Amino acid sequence: MPTALWYCENIGNSALPYLLLAMPMGGAYLYGQKKTRIAWILIGVWAVAQIVMSGLTNANCVG
Repeated sequence: MPTALWYCENIGNSALPYLLLAMPMGGAYLYGQKKTRIAWILIGVWAVAQIVMSGLTNANCVG
């Protein structure tokens, strides 16, 4: 599957998935600081990015 190969080469084996984890954690921090609007925006953008990335491929990039 060409999409899975591209995903693994460019996204799956890079630091991007780990950097994306900062978005919901940052959102949780901001939510605790009573900055709920920006917190929900960060969490929402992260959720959409995760759904799109998982919808593009269900490749296992390990190996």
